[in-house]
Amino acid sequence: MAALDASMVSKILNATTSITAFSTLTTAMKVRLASTASTASAAGTEITGTGYTAGGAVIAFTTSAAGSAVTGPTGSAINWTNGSGGAWSMQSLDITDSAGTPIRTWFGNFTGAPVAVANGNVFQLAVNAVSIGLS
Repeated sequence: MAALDASMVSKILNATTSITAFSTLTTAMKVRLASTASTASAAGTEITGTGYTAGGAVIAFTTSAAGSAVTGPTGSAINWTNGSGGAWSMQSLDITDSAGTPIRTWFGNFTGAPVAVANGNVFQLAVNAVSIGLS
């Protein structure tokens, strides 16, 4: 389940009620993996170790039409191979832009979290495995 970062909620509300202009996000978007649960007010603790790049991996999403959800990654899956010497335990993910100081937009906990990835194993986000929608 995807949810909006609290700061992003304020930006959207302010921009859509003519209070302030929306600040453009820096493309491309990235997905960060976290060992703790992300919340509306705080990102989860990003995992570390060989096989994972700090700041996350680039993720592309489909285009929304007529209020439909967006899904990603598009084109091909995103893979991380745990070479850290110990297990990774992942609770959530965060979606950010790629600015020098990234702006977090969305977050969500993994189904069945925590997800354990043993040393030497691969964690994969399959094509369209991440779905973000509003209602």
